[in-house]
Formats: sequence, structure tokens, C-alpha cells
Amino acid sequence: VTVPSLASVYNEYALKSQYETSIYLQNLFLYGYGAIFNFLAILGTTVVKGPSSFDILQGHSKATIFLICNNAAQGILSSFFFKYADTILKKYSSTVATIFTGIASATLFGHTLTMNFILGISIVFISMHQFFSPLSKVKEEQENGMLEPVDYKENH
Repeated sequence: VTVPSLASVYNEYALKSQYETSIYLQNLFLYGYGAIFNFLAILGTTVVKGPSSFDILQGHSKATIFLICNNAAQGILSSFFFKYADTILKKYSSTVATIFTGIASATLFGHTLTMNFILGISIVFISMHQFFSPLSKVKEEQENGMLEPVDYKENH
């Protein structure tokens, strides 16, 4: 839990600290190092095990290749959340993606949705409602000491 959380905070800091730099260039640097190290690992495996091990798609079905592409797209989308939104919104988007994956898995593959999954969905949607509700936004404390709700249309 600690390492991904720290990585998430660092990625958001790295993307927002250079706000004037293009997000595409920032993604090139953020993900480029991972691509280089993975390529070096593939080359190392090829040297040790021989050229037949260079087929990186061996054993993968169309479904697993689709999942790989989906996760790559989700990673790039996360960088847009980090740069232009915040970590909370990114976590909500990941959670909703997990919910849709669970529902799609139940629909397409016949997996059973457990009561824990249904309760988890309920908690997530209640939390999202509370977080994004215009009633949850408050203005700074007024001179009379009263807090007033923010007008929803002012902030969007």
C-alpha cells in the first residue's frame, strides 16, 4: 500500500510541477524508463534462453492482449488525471473501472457477483455522491462565523 501511494503522489508532483510542459512529453519521460528497462530485460532473456524466447506474445490470447492494451491506456489516462485533476478523482476513476470490469465479467463469463461486491459498489457510489455533491462544498468562513454552501455552477 505504501509504495503505490508514494508513487502516486510522486507522479502527481512530477506532472504538476512542470505544468507548462506538454503532458505527452511528460508521459514519454515517465513511461519511457519503464519501456527501456523492460526491453533490456527481454534482450537479457533472449541472450540467456536463446532467440526462441524473444516472442513476447507467445501464450497470450486475444483477451490477454486486449487487457494489456486496456491497462496501458488506463495508465496514460491516469497521467491526465494527475496533471489536470487530483489523486482522489484518479482513485474514483480506477474504482469505477474495477466495478465495470466486475459487472462485465459477470455478464460475459458468468461470474457470480457476491454480496461483498454489491456492498462495495454501494459504498463507492455513496462516497462519490458525497464528494461531488454541491452541498458538500463550503465557502470560506464568513465574517459572521457561518459556513455557506458553494453555488454548484460557480465552480464548474
